[in-house]
Amino acid sequence: MSTKKEFTSYTPDELRELYKENPALFDELADQALKRACVARTPDKTLKLQQMQWSMTMQMRRASSNLGRMHIMENIFYTQVYGKGGQLEQLVDNCNSLLRAIGKKQQILGKEEENVKLRRV
Repeated sequence: MSTKKEFTSYTPDELRELYKENPALFDELADQALKRACVARTPDKTLKLQQMQWSMTMQMRRASSNLGRMHIMENIFYTQVYGKGGQLEQLVDNCNSLLRAIGKKQQILGKEEENVKLRRV
């Protein structure tokens, strides 16, 4: 048995073996790693990260297989990027704010369209 104390000190192969040999230790190390990963600069940001992790954990519990968990994670990440209020929408809004600030009469469309285009306003 290894004397490593942190989840990140294991290689993927070692983690696979640890999961087979000692699932309780694997879960304990994973929980500690998640708690450390959810620590932010402010308590509000820490709480937001913890809520996001809790939401992901609850969604993952619905899956009955590794493939199902992978699809759930894929949907979570795509929603974070392309969904309503996602990172792409925020990027487009920020670009439009910058364009307005420098006096350009063009605006980037992207909220409802698949292709981002410039249009005259």
